[in-house]
Amino acid sequence: MSLAGALWLAVQDDLFLSGHNDIVATDNNTAQDKHRRESSNITSETRSLLDQFDDRFLLQHFHLSRPCLRFIIDYIHARLKKDAFAPSDNLTSVEAKTLATISFYAHGSLPSMITDRLGIDVNEAGDAVKSLTKLLSDMSPDFITFPNSYNDRMGAAQAFKNVSGIPHVVGVLAYFHVKVTPPLGREQSYVNTLRYHSVMMQVVFDVDGNILSLEQCCPGGTPEHSVWASSDIGKQFTTFQHGHSWVLGARGLFGGGHVLTPIIASRIITNATKRFNKAHAQVYGLVQHVFGGLKSRFQCLRDIGSIQTLKSVACTIKACCVLHNISKKFSVPLPLNCIIEPLHPPSKEVMSATELPYDYMEDIKDEMVKMCFGNNKEDDV
Repeated sequence: MSLAGALWLAVQDDLFLSGHNDIVATDNNTAQDKHRRESSNITSETRSLLDQFDDRFLLQHFHLSRPCLRFIIDYIHARLKKDAFAPSDNLTSVEAKTLATISFYAHGSLPSMITDRLGIDVNEAGDAVKSLTKLLSDMSPDFITFPNSYNDRMGAAQAFKNVSGIPHVVGVLAYFHVKVTPPLGREQSYVNTLRYHSVMMQVVFDVDGNILSLEQCCPGGTPEHSVWASSDIGKQFTTFQHGHSWVLGARGLFGGGHVLTPIIASRIITNATKRFNKAHAQVYGLVQHVFGGLKSRFQCLRDIGSIQTLKSVACTIKACCVLHNISKKFSVPLPLNCIIEPLHPPSKEVMSATELPYDYMEDIKDEMVKMCFGNNKEDDV
């Protein structure tokens, strides 16, 4: 999981403590009575909005389940209570603003039917989307975490090996493109390899689709290998902070440190190499489902529209990815109209095999093919 068990428990403990740290009584029975009264008040308050909607309505209009929404609302409320500069909203107000924000993410707009039922003004809802998007984005270190310990890495690697036979893979490295209308005069840098304007962010996710790393918001035309080389996670792999492990990526990342790319056509000379590429394609194909799921649950990511800065787009993507990881923890099903995200071909810089530089990962792949994919007798083509 992207959210380690210990961290998840710490988050829940934080919620519990923030909801009860004002219970002060020297007599134990009095304290327990006060605790029950306050818990009753909290329960009564939290039912005021979320319980207006049945489970089917919540999934249809917010694309999240009731327990998931309850957790998100409580967590945001706890965070706001800790912030001395945040407005002192009660839980009902926080609930309305949170639900309005999530509804906007789910559909890319805010229907008046939702704001009316939440009892929130349209302008207030718009302000809530801006402020809570920033808050959710700032929460990303709590919910988007890379497996830094040896045991966590080995657990992630074993999961990938179970489905593909490829060892030591701890994540899939890919680039999430969001359609935008770019700033005037900078249109060309935003044209991606599928020929539309986009902003992209570097994503690493595990075999279950949990996001492990999210950084580097760039114009859609930026070469992927250069983004990886300058990223924090890329530098960590290059300096062996994650040991003898690697991420699996597309051909556009050829030459990237610790990135396992497909074997190029000129080197496919045995059935074993074909089997490796087939396994690689099977794992990398998860990109279509993970990114398609993100854009299906959070349809605001299908087209953000006009942008002024990359920072604002990055905040929105991070906020949705935080909610994505939480939804995975609560096993929330995807919307019925789930889309499949098309894969982006490599840029022209890596289209020709004759122009590709030497990649030490090629030697690693050769050894891997022999050890893990060369078991059949008919290895020669």
